[in-house]
Amino acid sequence: MEKKVKKGESGSGSWRDFWNLLKKIHLPWHWIIIAFLCNFFYNKIMLKLPTITAGLMSGSLDNKVLWDAIWFYVLFTIVLCGDVALRTPAQHIAARNARRVIWKKMLHIRMDYYDSNNPSDIMSTITNDTTTAAQLLVQFLVGFFPTLYYVAEALKTISSYNIWLTVSVFLLLPIKILYMVFIGRMRYKTQDGLFKEIGGLTAYLAERVRNLSLIKTYTNEEKELKNGENAAYGLYHANMRVRKLECTVTALSTLIGMAQVMIVMVFGVILLKRGDIDISQWVAFYMFSGTLSTAFSNLIEYWTNLKMIQGTMARTAKLLLAPEEEETVKDTKKPGNAEVTFENVSFSYGEKKAIQNISFHVPAGSATAIIGLCGSGKTTSVSLLEHFYEPYEGVVSFGGIPVSEMSLDELRGHMGYVQQGADIFSGTAREALTYGLHREVSDEEIWEAAEKTGFADVLRKWETGLDSPVAPGGTSMSGGQRQKLVLTREFMRKSDMILLDEPTSALDVTASKMIQDTIFEMFPGRTKIIITHDLSLLERVDQIVVLNKGVLAGCGSYKELYGSCQAFMELIAACEAEKEAVR
Repeated sequence: MEKKVKKGESGSGSWRDFWNLLKKIHLPWHWIIIAFLCNFFYNKIMLKLPTITAGLMSGSLDNKVLWDAIWFYVLFTIVLCGDVALRTPAQHIAARNARRVIWKKMLHIRMDYYDSNNPSDIMSTITNDTTTAAQLLVQFLVGFFPTLYYVAEALKTISSYNIWLTVSVFLLLPIKILYMVFIGRMRYKTQDGLFKEIGGLTAYLAERVRNLSLIKTYTNEEKELKNGENAAYGLYHANMRVRKLECTVTALSTLIGMAQVMIVMVFGVILLKRGDIDISQWVAFYMFSGTLSTAFSNLIEYWTNLKMIQGTMARTAKLLLAPEEEETVKDTKKPGNAEVTFENVSFSYGEKKAIQNISFHVPAGSATAIIGLCGSGKTTSVSLLEHFYEPYEGVVSFGGIPVSEMSLDELRGHMGYVQQGADIFSGTAREALTYGLHREVSDEEIWEAAEKTGFADVLRKWETGLDSPVAPGGTSMSGGQRQKLVLTREFMRKSDMILLDEPTSALDVTASKMIQDTIFEMFPGRTKIIITHDLSLLERVDQIVVLNKGVLAGCGSYKELYGSCQAFMELIAACEAEKEAVR
């Protein structure tokens, strides 16, 4: 059975998606209009070039003819420079605006979109795709219609000399149209393929660079080198397909141009010998034929570039159609407290079930641990509470209000988050400590909070204190130092609830106890939900929620679950066995 070709893969692309994209990327229309008018004026002056030049070449020594030519070429130079000068900022501003729109979109896309689309791959739409496409798009908008105007006026002038001259210009038009359609489709396909390869290579390299220590630990440099070469070869072949097409374009356009010149020469000579046109008209026509040939080529180039833009921006158009986190709430509801309730909640990642019909309650101000084996649904539960995902069944409530009925800013503004590994962005210590605090924070407040968490001892060891540089991911610090930094930030955040994902998993016994003490001493009145495997931490919480393969296996205090919940006992046994193995 013949395979169906998906829309957009045949080389034609989706015009609807493309026009929708143009509406969203905030093109700098005032710059484009100014550049358009300058280009239009340039083409209007170009219409005078053959006539002025023909007057000079006809042998006339009239001063007026000479001065007209001088003023013409001065004006022509000024307008040409203006055209180039105005087009350049329009191109770069268009690229800047497009990047901003795409980045804003990425920040608001629903999290489930990233489950099936690599963010590193998507990032190249901001860097490579937009730069190329914005420049070509501005070039098209500025140049296409002025060039079309030039062609129409030039043909009108030529037809006033002799109608057969106009016929000679149009003889190759059908061939040019076929060439335009063919090259347009091929450019769409090659550009779409090229930027997909760029995205793939970018994603591969970004992931490997983040995990160089893992590659070195397993002495896997040779295999990664080969994998990198394979990814690079994919981009190489995509580039070669583009270059081969450009060689074909050059060859065909040159061939068509030569054929056009030959036809024009033959018609012009015949009409000149017959006396149907004079030498001045012949010179003007010959120059018009050259500029018309260039103009026709430019129109074809604009069209094929438009298809190339469509291919280049195909991934961007798809990205801008991605589902966003929508604020469907009209009246912001404020929770009365920071209690959490799960009522018969179920959720799946596609066909993979994550949690099934779980129900539990977290009282305000209490500390609850969520435990279970990997893949049991612990992180999914927290993600549902933050409304990153929508449950398929049941209701997740915060402060007695379903999270789906709260605005995202209102809901997440009540929550602090300490992620596993305590990853942080690069910058200064001050920037890392105040990230996400939407208010002015004084150095005195930072130092006061750091004293309470013990992070002040770390800051004092750094020569420049709060202005000390922090490496990406906080790799310049130990795990315990990163956790203290994040806890300092969360203390200043003053949220009603704090979510902690394995806060002690990467720490030794001493550092783990220190972080535990900090958590319970610094956040005594705040609701705490902790994902953990740390047995010593379990004995300090008010409640433990036990998940087993996405199902609620037990809920209660350590004493209530000990001996009565089989899944809980199995987890304890596994943790104790792991401790014995380490000893």
